[in-house]
Amino acid sequence: VAIIIPFRNRHEHLNHWLYYVHPILIRQELDYCVYIINQEGVGVFNRAKLMNIGFVEALKEDDYECFVFTDVDLVPIDDRNLYRCSDHPRHLSVAINKFDYILSSKTAFGGVSLLSKEQFLKVNGFSNTFWGWGGEDDDLYNRIIFRGMSISRPDSQIAKYKMIKHERDLHNEVNPKNAVKAQETPNNIDADGLNSLNYTVNEILRDIMYTFITVDVQAPPG
Repeated sequence: VAIIIPFRNRHEHLNHWLYYVHPILIRQELDYCVYIINQEGVGVFNRAKLMNIGFVEALKEDDYECFVFTDVDLVPIDDRNLYRCSDHPRHLSVAINKFDYILSSKTAFGGVSLLSKEQFLKVNGFSNTFWGWGGEDDDLYNRIIFRGMSISRPDSQIAKYKMIKHERDLHNEVNPKNAVKAQETPNNIDADGLNSLNYTVNEILRDIMYTFITVDVQAPPG
């Protein structure tokens, strides 16, 4: 299992995540590695593109079969919430304390999501064109449905998360164009994704607890 975390300037949250989540994954007897994909510079943030980069870079190191895409501020509460892929793309962050442990919508697929290597390739990964906050998870959900798959979720009593409080990150403001773009998935899925990914790796730091990869995503100015 490769665990992919999109990242920029959230070191306090990362330390919290590492402290609490590593023991859970070890107790689950998971064979895994954590990849922190750090967007360099102060340009507009692109969470989805960082996820795609993490997928590609992880596969350069090992033939991973399962990919966990997780935000750095979400910590699971229950060990039974297994970080393992299944026959369907899987949404793990069902019940988050910020939302009173209620699923926001039946099409929610953000926060913590799992896809097998085969499933992620089938949908051509995330779109690379969602700059700023919002929309990329809706687009990925649409890609999954468009490719004839469905998503699964663990029971909400198990899939509980605590969200670490934080302010909206600078240069990750809500982008109103993203909501419109998320409705155009069928037009974009074949041309926008893993097959159109471009970036530069600037540095790779290997720690016993994670691999920290700093990348240039060719962001527009912040």
